[in-house]
Amino acid sequence: MPRHSLGEGFRLSLLQAAAFAGLGVYLPFFPLWLENQALTAAQIGVILAVPMVTRIVAVAPLMAYADGSLGPRRLLIGASLAAATIYAVLSFASGPLAIGLLVFMLALAQAPIIPTSDLIALGAMKRNPRLDYGRLRLWGSVAFLAANLSGGYLFGVAVPDAILWSLCGLALLAALAALLAVPPRTANKVGPTRHLSAQTEAGPPFGFWLLVGAAACVQASHAAVYGFGSLHWREIGFTNAAVGFLWGLGVAAEILAFLALGRSVGSAAAALPLVMVGGLAAAARFAAMALTASFAASCVLQLLHGASFGLTHLGTMAAVAHLVPSASRGRAQGIVSAAMALAMAAATVMSGALFRSAGPLVFATMVPLAALGFALAWLAARVLDAQPQRAGEGG
Repeated sequence: MPRHSLGEGFRLSLLQAAAFAGLGVYLPFFPLWLENQALTAAQIGVILAVPMVTRIVAVAPLMAYADGSLGPRRLLIGASLAAATIYAVLSFASGPLAIGLLVFMLALAQAPIIPTSDLIALGAMKRNPRLDYGRLRLWGSVAFLAANLSGGYLFGVAVPDAILWSLCGLALLAALAALLAVPPRTANKVGPTRHLSAQTEAGPPFGFWLLVGAAACVQASHAAVYGFGSLHWREIGFTNAAVGFLWGLGVAAEILAFLALGRSVGSAAAALPLVMVGGLAAAARFAAMALTASFAASCVLQLLHGASFGLTHLGTMAAVAHLVPSASRGRAQGIVSAAMALAMAAATVMSGALFRSAGPLVFATMVPLAALGFALAWLAARVLDAQPQRAGEGG
């Protein structure tokens, strides 16, 4: 591989790591900062719901700016700097109304960061086929896990505001990574679009939207384990250390999937099979999770995270890279993110309503959702196969 490719790969890996390190601190530790602000449980619940709702509504319109004159580079730098500023201001805020308003503004700033990082990586991959998307993206997972582990030690001894200042610093690092990852001269070049089927520059084919629905269903089927996996494992007698090990095992499986199959994002034909395998893996994983209380079996099921999440994500990125015209790829990436956020929110609400009454059977309720994802991916394959190929488009 040429030296310039290695350099670009390193910069893009840093970009992914910077984007996910912030998330690795925010998800587990920002609620602890809110709790320290003397807010009630109900107020914390409402404030934590604000980013979820905001992302559903705002991410697609914000990502549309990546297709225009602003471009993905400036969008990501601006969003990261805005997030850093809001974290700094939050350290001086008090009261649920002020904090809630700032968290809403923070959600707007955060919404395009990860989708834009993926968009930049896909654009670079289209220009330089030697780049491996999976080997870039796995550094996001590594950084997320490292932030989880180091944050647990750091914030156990630091003042609560250290959480905000750490998040501020990581957002500034993300802005710097964006500045380095995409040279201004290539900021808006995403390379030629290759398609599975006939389409115009007006937008993706119908099969793409079926695939988006499929991926959203498969990823949303993880809602029960994301929201209540730790509680379930504690209730069946696993120690805190065992619970932490299970989560780490899932991330490790995800990293291995990206390492082994990340190059498949460069192939248009890989998109549909990857999502279908992800759907089958999710259905098997959550059906078995509802029936077992064995730690060994739970370890095996966590290893399936590499397929249920990892392969589904790779298939989705392959679809964005090859089924979407270059002129609308940013908006499509935003719609994908919004669809997944909406499906995840609905599945999380359903899981919350069922967990106390159904116990581990709540995981079984995720099986039809994963199966629906498989069925929609299969239907997308049939629709795309039925459409005529365009000569010279790499179909």
